[in-house]
Amino acid sequence: MRVAIDARTLQGPDIGGVGRALANILPLLDGVDIELLLDDRQGPLNRRAPTGLRSHGLRAPLAGGTAWLQLAAPRYLRGHGGVFHCPFYWLPFVQPVPMVVTIHDLTFEDHPEWFRPAILRAFRVQARHAARTAARVITPSAHVRDDILRRYGVPEDRVVVAAHGVDPGFHPRAADEAAVVLDRLGIERPYVLALGGAPRRNPELAEAAWRDGAATEGVGLVVVGSAVTAREGRVWRVRDLADDDFAVVLAAAEALCYTTGYEGFGLPAVEALASATSVVCAPVGALPEVLGDAAEWVDDLSPGAFAAGLRAALAPARAEALRRAGLARVAAMPGWRQAADVHLAAYRAAAEAT
Repeated sequence: MRVAIDARTLQGPDIGGVGRALANILPLLDGVDIELLLDDRQGPLNRRAPTGLRSHGLRAPLAGGTAWLQLAAPRYLRGHGGVFHCPFYWLPFVQPVPMVVTIHDLTFEDHPEWFRPAILRAFRVQARHAARTAARVITPSAHVRDDILRRYGVPEDRVVVAAHGVDPGFHPRAADEAAVVLDRLGIERPYVLALGGAPRRNPELAEAAWRDGAATEGVGLVVVGSAVTAREGRVWRVRDLADDDFAVVLAAAEALCYTTGYEGFGLPAVEALASATSVVCAPVGALPEVLGDAAEWVDDLSPGAFAAGLRAALAPARAEALRRAGLARVAAMPGWRQAADVHLAAYRAAAEAT
């Protein structure tokens, strides 16, 4: 069986969560003739991309991801004869071969306020089309699967769950190992970590909670994904971090103040658990399903609730209990092997649907 995979998330120096998931699944797709489809206008394959797989660069007549997917990919797939998988929400409108799509969440349906109007329209049109035309839709959680079934009316047997595993780059770090990276970045321990980069992550809420719940204990705040890189007292704002640096900064944090308003899975939280870093979060989206009893749960998305959660998570006995629960939770997760098996079954079902 031949499978062409949109592998653009594996191009460039840093690949993010979607790219890390694909990089871990690809080596486990046994018995399948895989071809990675790349964008000639983007950078080379990331060093985390599996070796030994065939790749083919495509060039769209216009720059941009939409032109690549809607023009270059269908043109190439006319002579492919296999299955096409896009691991990021969208599919071509012209579909010469059976299609598989991964839909990570329906944030754009539930929280339109987090998107610019043009981006919102694009995601809604493209994701709805993808869900309704794909032979199989892959999601990372039962929460998202239920959302897709309810909102889009897709038959139940066409939507499958492939929970993420954890990239091996995320693990507990020795103090001296972390110190090398932190010194280079100019970050001082102890600190809690918060995430920016997307409206749903609510970094302003994290900062307000930190001021009430951790700053008074002499604990700093590092915000990754800020608009600028700057330091103000005990607050470090970091615009971008390389994947390897992010893994170290996460592992060296006292806690992840995860003020997200919604997650279809919550990969950063799981990566924190794998790094022996406590997670403080509200029970939104798929987080209860994914994290279970391994998080410090707060009542709502308010500074007071998160401040109380931080104070609880930073107490030595509770911090140790959370670290142990987090590592145990990750060890019990299905992992990349099961995720790969779900992908393989989806590809076979798509091939047989022709």
